[in-house]
Amino acid sequence: MFAVLCRYLSIAFVLSMLLWIGGCANTKPVAVDYDPQADLTHLETFYLLEPLVDELVSPLEMKRANQAVDETLRRRYLVADSAASADFLVQVQLQTVEQTTLQQDPMVVYGGYSRWNYWGFGAPLRSSQYRESTLIVDVLSPSRSPLWRGSLVMQPGKRKPEEAYQLLREEAAQILNRFPPVKALSLD
Repeated sequence: MFAVLCRYLSIAFVLSMLLWIGGCANTKPVAVDYDPQADLTHLETFYLLEPLVDELVSPLEMKRANQAVDETLRRRYLVADSAASADFLVQVQLQTVEQTTLQQDPMVVYGGYSRWNYWGFGAPLRSSQYRESTLIVDVLSPSRSPLWRGSLVMQPGKRKPEEAYQLLREEAAQILNRFPPVKALSLD
């Protein structure tokens, strides 16, 4: 009887771990918006503008984000000498907001000191604060009118600078893989 119970518990544990791992592997979608009237089929050169700065983002993190987008774009497009000679302009920004999450502890013992406050089991709430950053890439026309925007909520966590840069490169590639929009590439 004990062996059967252990077997069911181990199967339940393995299934719950697979569900947990599957939930962790879920990537956040890239949000895209663009001007459907814009012709984005003949773009060859880009110019990277100064990034838009958020006061909650460190200058080094902003520099890494700008470099990650620049490196990704250089794989597909040529770099223009100036904004005036570019087919399109690119501006990067990191927006950061403070978030609060409430978590319920699964099993906590609580208790009191008098006859009115009893010992028992419960699940009190814990709150924690974190920063949620969004990487935004704007594509503008040479006259600086908006053509395309891609954004992605970044994976939170404290990392070494090299790891943060690698993650920004992956996220920049994820965003720019959606540029130009498929509709703009139709062969009409």
